[in-house]
Amino acid sequence: MDEELQGQPLLDEQEIKEGAPFAAISYVPFLWILTFLMKRQNQFALFHARQGIVISVGVFACFFLPLIPAIGFFLYRVGLLVFLVTILYGIYGALSGKMIRIPKVSDLADKLVI
Repeated sequence: MDEELQGQPLLDEQEIKEGAPFAAISYVPFLWILTFLMKRQNQFALFHARQGIVISVGVFACFFLPLIPAIGFFLYRVGLLVFLVTILYGIYGALSGKMIRIPKVSDLADKLVI
C-alpha cells in the first residue's frame, strides 16, 4: 500500500503476521541477528530489529556503568530497569502488529544503514 500513517508505510496483514514473531524476539538483546538472517525481506520485522539493535547496544553499555565511582552501580540498575521496560514495550508493539516508535530509540534506529 502506498498510504502512510505517521510517516510509516502501511503493511499488509500477511507481512505483519509472518514478521511478528521475529519482530518480538528482536528486542531480546542480540537476537535481532535472527531477524536479519531469516526475515531480511520483511519490513515489519526489520523495523523492530533496528530498534532491537539500539536497545542491545544500550544494554551492553550498561554493563560498563559500575566502573564509574560512587554512582555507577546505581546508574547500572536504573539503566537496566529502563531497558527492561523498553524491551517489554517493544515486544508488546511487535506482537500487537504495530510499528511503535520508541522515543529516542527509533530516532537512532532510523539513522542505521543496513
